[in-house]
Amino acid sequence: MFNFLRKSKQIIPPFEVLKSSPIKDTYFYRIAQWYWMNNDNIAIIDPHGSRVITLDPWPQKVFLDALGKITVTEYVDYVSSEYKKNVPVRLDETILLMIDKLVKERLILLSNIPVELGPGYIQPKTINK
Repeated sequence: MFNFLRKSKQIIPPFEVLKSSPIKDTYFYRIAQWYWMNNDNIAIIDPHGSRVITLDPWPQKVFLDALGKITVTEYVDYVSSEYKKNVPVRLDETILLMIDKLVKERLILLSNIPVELGPGYIQPKTINK
């Protein structure tokens, strides 16, 4: 009786892929300007070409969170804490994959020390429509 009053304990996987990742202790930060297209989606201005990039929800979340203040491991822990119960078993792999894709697209960089974002990268760019 009254089991519904018990707070269920969050189950966090061991994140073995993260533990063996060479980037687990690096900081990640964005190097591209961006703006809100609507309430849910951003557009990123490619700093290396004349294109605008849109992202699926996961890479967009990682891009927006790429502030240079926490390590990849701390970020996985942070995202894990957003789940109320069971954390996805492959959450670390998903985040590492998204970071890798954004690095390859040259939209974020990795650093061994915390990074202060330049003023053009902190807030969204204002676009006149």
